[in-house]
Amino acid sequence: MTIEGNIIGTDDLRQGAIRSAVEYLAASAVTAPKSGGQLFLRGAKPFLETVAVIDKQVQAELAAWMRRRGAERREAIWFRDAQAAEQMDAILFIGLSDWYPPVYDCGACGYETCAEFLNATKGLREASSDFEFEGPQCNLRDIDLGIAVGSAAKTASLLGIDARCQTRVAVAARRLGVITSDIAVALSLSITHKNLGFDRSMPAGDWADPDVVASAPTGVRPVARQADPPLGGGDGD
Repeated sequence: MTIEGNIIGTDDLRQGAIRSAVEYLAASAVTAPKSGGQLFLRGAKPFLETVAVIDKQVQAELAAWMRRRGAERREAIWFRDAQAAEQMDAILFIGLSDWYPPVYDCGACGYETCAEFLNATKGLREASSDFEFEGPQCNLRDIDLGIAVGSAAKTASLLGIDARCQTRVAVAARRLGVITSDIAVALSLSITHKNLGFDRSMPAGDWADPDVVASAPTGVRPVARQADPPLGGGDGD
C-alpha cells in the first residue's frame, strides 16, 4: 500500500514557518504606531527599514565581522553574539533610515524646534559616520523604533517563534551594507527545542586568535587601547 499526498517534513516546516514569520514581523513593525502619523497622509516617505536575512553564508559574514569588532574593543560579548548570529534561523533588522522629525517641536532633544535640532546637529551626524551607529537622532523617532521592535517581538511570540532583540549584529549589518539604517535593532529568530537567546555563556576573548588578528580593521570607532583590560560584557543585548 502506497501513501499518497503532500508530506512536509520537520525541516521544511521550520523553514516555511520562519519565512512566513519574518513577513508578518516586518508588517507589525511598519504598521506600529509612530509619532506624527499625519505626515504619512501627506505623502511623506516611510522612515523604517526592515530587512530579513535567512542565509547561513550571510550570517557567517556578520559573525566574522562581529569577532573582528570584539577583538578591536576587547569585549567578549561580541564573540558571544557572533556565535548566536550563526545559529539563528533568521535575523530581522528594523531600523531608522532617512528619518525626519514629526515636527512636534517637543524639546525632548534639547532644542526649541525640530528645525533647530536638525541644523545644530548636522555636523555631529556627519562626524559620526565612523561610529557603530550614526547620531544623534530625533528622540521621538528612537521611541518609534522601539515601538516597532516591540510590536514585531509581540508578533513573534504570538506565532510561537523564539525572538531575541540584539544590537551588535545590527551594527555588523549596517557596516557590511546589509542595511542602510542610521540605527537599528535586530530580532534574532529561531525555532528550536530551546530559545537560543537564553543561557548563553560568555566566551573567553582570544585577542591573539591569528584568524582575527590577521583580519583587516573594521574602521569603526572607538577601539580599545592595548592597555585597557578585556571586558567580558554583561548579560544584556
